[in-house]
Amino acid sequence: MQNSRLLELAIKGLEAEKARIEQELEELRNQTPGQTGASRKLLPVRQQPQTTASAGKPQRKMSAAARNRLSETMKKWHAARKAATASKK
Repeated sequence: MQNSRLLELAIKGLEAEKARIEQELEELRNQTPGQTGASRKLLPVRQQPQTTASAGKPQRKMSAAARNRLSETMKKWHAARKAATASKK
C-alpha cells in the first residue's frame, strides 16, 4: 500500500517537473533567432536544426583562383617553417 502511494507521488512529481522543463524549453525556443514558432513545433526536440551566430548571413564562397593562391601561399609558408626547423638541428 505504501509503495504504490510512494510511486504515485513520485510519478506526479516527475510529471510536474517534466511540464516545467517543457515550458522552459518552449520559452528558449521562442528566443531562438531566425525561426518561426510554427516551424519549430513541427520538429521533435532532438531534431531541431542548430543555429549559429551568423545564421542570417549566406556562406561566403571562395573562387578557384583564390583557393589556388591560398594553396600556394600555404605551401610556401610550410616550406619556410620546415626549412627553419631543419636548419636549427
